[in-house]
Amino acid sequence: MPLPAIAWGIIELTAIAITVHELGVLAEDLYEGVQKYNKDIGKAKEEVRKVIQSVQDEIARKIEDKEEVAILLALEAADPQGQNTRKAAGRGATDATINAAIEQKIPFRDAISQVCAAADRMPVLSLRRKKGVSIKDLPKAKRKILEELLALSVEELTDVELEEFLVIRLKQLAVNLLFEFVDECLNWASPLKCEVNFGPVPGFEDHPVEGATKLKRLGKINPFYPTPFQYRRGSISADLMISEYRHQRPDKGNIFAIVEIKFPGDRIEVKQFEAYKFLLERAAKVKTGRAPITFQGKPVSSGGRLALFRYPEDVAVHGKNEPEKTDEHNKKEEPAQQKSEKPSVRSRHGRKRGIQ
Repeated sequence: MPLPAIAWGIIELTAIAITVHELGVLAEDLYEGVQKYNKDIGKAKEEVRKVIQSVQDEIARKIEDKEEVAILLALEAADPQGQNTRKAAGRGATDATINAAIEQKIPFRDAISQVCAAADRMPVLSLRRKKGVSIKDLPKAKRKILEELLALSVEELTDVELEEFLVIRLKQLAVNLLFEFVDECLNWASPLKCEVNFGPVPGFEDHPVEGATKLKRLGKINPFYPTPFQYRRGSISADLMISEYRHQRPDKGNIFAIVEIKFPGDRIEVKQFEAYKFLLERAAKVKTGRAPITFQGKPVSSGGRLALFRYPEDVAVHGKNEPEKTDEHNKKEEPAQQKSEKPSVRSRHGRKRGIQ
């Protein structure tokens, strides 16, 4: 059975986005590299406009709103999970909430896998730091660029092991940029939305939008920083939100799934997923309030799926032998409470992806 237009269209646009971003080569210097990268990306985008338009037109022509949820359900059922994903228990994550999130089927695993693989091989900016030099010792201009790239303040970065943390955060930024570019290609009507912010509790105010479906962004170097709820305690930010209806606002009443993406070295914390569950409980109430008909007056039971995508363990598999996980990967993906006492950036500073 051929893939629905929206599925192959997203995959094709993902490939285009990856090509575009790989054409932008980051210079080694932190000052010039960011500006050069942004300029190269702008040029590369213009070169692929014709291809983008053809894919965009094909998706728009073949997809109707009333069919979207049915298509997502079909894609979810056909999720090309591998053994590492289907049998999460005992493979580094022992918490029931995290195991369930790993094993949750999702649409677009192929596209997510491609984007993470591209982010994993992208060049990383060099800090050119001397051993023992803290972020506060860097020139002011470089500190400001670093703050925005990593979406954290100088105070939050003071005691962070910058080299390892920089690599993880730049990969996450690359993932966001790629999915945002796919969204832009579809006139901001992609079902895949990155860095969708909700906050604070208990209402989880929806992410501001510009127009019908474009998420409001504030940053310049890193468009996702500062987020609309960056400094509001109790806010949460989804790495990726899959909308039920792509032509409607990506809010609590339009969540098909929330996907948290983790690269090796990034911590998996139970409290973060508990916060997402709290958000989805609130989303279920919103959906119930909007529903024109409820079965025997019963409320909507779920606000959406909650999934954890670990790269490379959870990449899409299509009948190929899966790479074995190394002991190092097993170590790095354990939930936070099973790791050493050393605090992480999230646990000490309430990073925006968890309850603050």
